[in-house]
Amino acid sequence: MRVLFTTFEGGGHVPAPLLTAAALRDLGHDVLIVSDPCNAPAAEAKALAFKAWRRAPDRGALGAPSGGLSDWKTRWPPAVIRRICVDVATGPAAAYAQDTLEFAAEFEPDVIVSNELLFGVMMAAEKLKTPLALLTANLWCFPTREDVPPFGPGYMLAKSQSDLARDAVTRKLIRKFFDAGLPDLNAARALVGLPPLLHTLDQLDVARRILIGASAAFDFDADEASGRYAYCGPLFETPNWADGTAEMPDNGRPNVLISFGTTFQDQKSVLIRTMAAVETLPINVIVTLGPALADAKLPQISNVRVLAQASHDDIVPRCAAVICHGGHGTVLRPLKHGVPLVVMPMGRDHADNAARVEWLGAGVRLSERASSARIKRALVQVLADGKYRGNARSFAKRLSDCDVSSRRAADGIASLVRTDEALAA
Repeated sequence: MRVLFTTFEGGGHVPAPLLTAAALRDLGHDVLIVSDPCNAPAAEAKALAFKAWRRAPDRGALGAPSGGLSDWKTRWPPAVIRRICVDVATGPAAAYAQDTLEFAAEFEPDVIVSNELLFGVMMAAEKLKTPLALLTANLWCFPTREDVPPFGPGYMLAKSQSDLARDAVTRKLIRKFFDAGLPDLNAARALVGLPPLLHTLDQLDVARRILIGASAAFDFDADEASGRYAYCGPLFETPNWADGTAEMPDNGRPNVLISFGTTFQDQKSVLIRTMAAVETLPINVIVTLGPALADAKLPQISNVRVLAQASHDDIVPRCAAVICHGGHGTVLRPLKHGVPLVVMPMGRDHADNAARVEWLGAGVRLSERASSARIKRALVQVLADGKYRGNARSFAKRLSDCDVSSRRAADGIASLVRTDEALAA
C-alpha cells in the first residue's frame, strides 16, 4: 500500500502524521510525507521520505509569528474562523490542491491522509477518487458531531435540554462562520474541475475516515468508534528540537512546569504574569519556551529557571503541577503522568482541552487575562488539594494505550484500502 501524508507547520499538528507514517512504514507500506520545509528534519529523523510543498505557503521556521495561523490576533469567534479559512483551509486551497495532484501523479498513492485543515488536499483526493482519511492531532475541530460539545467555546458536556439547545445553536453558527471561506473554496474547486459546494464544511464529506489523535476517555468518554470517527489515542512525542533534560534542585520543594506552547500566539505577556505569580511561593519552577519564545527577554526570578528547550517527558514526571495554555500535547503529557494542571486557554483547542481537565477534576481553568494573584491562588489550590493529583492519577491509568496509538491509526488507514479491495472483489 502507498500512502501520501499531507500536513503543514502547525506545531502539534506535525507529530501525528509522522508517527502514523512510521508505523505504516514499519508494517511494510510505502509512505511519503509532504509538509513545510521546516518539518523535513523531523521526517528525516524517522527515515521517512519527505517532499516540501511547491505552491502552498511556506510558513517559515518553527514557531515564527509570521507563519502558521494568525488566529491569535483576535478573539471574536467569526474573525478567528475567518483567519483559519484565509490562512490554511480555503485561502491557499488552490495551491494545496494543485500540489497534491502533482505529488499524487508522481507517487501514485492508494490512500491520502491529510491534516483536517487542508481543504485543498481534500478536493484533490475527491478529483482523483482516491480514498481519503483525515488525521487530527487533537480533538475534532468541526461542528459535524452531536455526541460531544461543539469545538471552540470550551463547553462542558451537555446535562440538560438547555445545554443541548446551546450546542445545536452553536454548531449552526460555526458552520455559518466557515462559509466566509466559500468563495475561495469554490474558486479552487473550479480550478481543478469540481462543481461548487453550498457550504464550506461540505468539503469534509469526501473523507471516508476521520482518525482522532486523542483518547476517547479524555473526550468526555465518547464512543471509541462512531460512524466515520475513530479514536487512536494521543499521537504526540517529544519534538526533535526539544530533546534536552533539565536538572531539578534537590531542596525538598515541589517542582512546577510553566509552558505556553511552541507556536506563536503572542504569549509573552501571560508568561510574564505567570512567572510573577510564582515568585514568592516555596517551589522550584521550570519555564520552557520552545521556538515561539526562544528569543523572549524575561525577568530573572530566583526560584524560576528558564530553558529554551527541554523534554516535557523528562520534566513532567518530576513535577507536582503544570501551568499551561491548554494545547493538546501540553495537557495530555501531565495527565499521562498523573500530574494536575492550571490551564489558561489562549484559543484554538485550548478551551476545549481545559473543559475536559475540569470535567476530569484534574485541574483548574483560568482566563488567559487572569492576574498574577489569581494565578497564584489557583496554583496553590491545585498543589494543596490532593483531589486534583488523585484524579489526574486515576485518568493516567486510562491512558495505557498511548504507546500503541500510532499503530491504531495505521490500522485505520490500511482498512480503507482493504474495504476497497473487498468491494472490487
